Amino acid sequence: MVVSGVALIGFAAGAYALGTHAVEFGIWAQQAVLELSLPEHDVFETERGEVHRYAGGEGPVLVLIHGFGDSASGWAQVVPALAEHFRVVALDLPGHGASGPAEPPLGFDDLETGVEAALADQGDELTLLGNSLGGWLAMMFALEHPTRVRRLLLLNSGGASWSQVDEGLLLPKTRERQREKNRVLVGDKAPPAPGFLLDQLIEHGRSPRLLSLWVDHERGRYLDHQLPTLDVPIELLWGTPDPFFPAAGYADRLRDVLPDARLQLLEGCGHASQYSCPGALVQLVLEAM
Repeated sequence: MVVSGVALIGFAAGAYALGTHAVEFGIWAQQAVLELSLPEHDVFETERGEVHRYAGGEGPVLVLIHGFGDSASGWAQVVPALAEHFRVVALDLPGHGASGPAEPPLGFDDLETGVEAALADQGDELTLLGNSLGGWLAMMFALEHPTRVRRLLLLNSGGASWSQVDEGLLLPKTRERQREKNRVLVGDKAPPAPGFLLDQLIEHGRSPRLLSLWVDHERGRYLDHQLPTLDVPIELLWGTPDPFFPAAGYADRLRDVLPDARLQLLEGCGHASQYSCPGALVQLVLEAM
């Protein structure tokens, strides 16, 4: 589950010029790219606030669900290519990006409600591509709506019980741990980052909303016993190395309960290949569809 919500690739080098606004600028730049390819911007009201959705392109519907701490804009590097082939739908999960609630508490029920609201009018032939926490939510949606989902593309996905997620790495408090997290997220592509940028990433990643969501996650919403009932084609797309959900161990375990799922590795790309290896990820998506 996990992305800091700012593109490290190609932006850290210019952080000195941006100073205290480096992270905000990175998010703004991603959002601008996203909205060029997905110009339809819809807002849905829920009991916990607005849910923002972006869409564009024509063809089969491909839904992008981001991970913990990220936003729809985190898909900015893959959306232009995907929108040439599909109707692409991306949402800011509740408590992320532009979506409410602005303050905690934030829990799994809020996230599920947000996904439901954003996809209610998108038909019954959905392919869901979810990264980390987004993959977990994609599986939950498929279990709840088995006739509406035609395929699951799970990118370093959570969802099965796994006690080895390092909270100190997921929610770092020090620069060294944030550097380590950057390497986890984008693998071999992690650039050097100045100390003040690391401080901004730490602050961004430890918002009260995210901290409350982590507490709710710890109560356990795991899908182990339900996963064998999933009756849709499933692709496990796995960036390596990934200390959060390692291919050797966690992804293998998913294959044990999803025997028809195919595992494809993105070597050296880390936990969030949409940032580090966008071209390779797009190619795997095209092959899967």
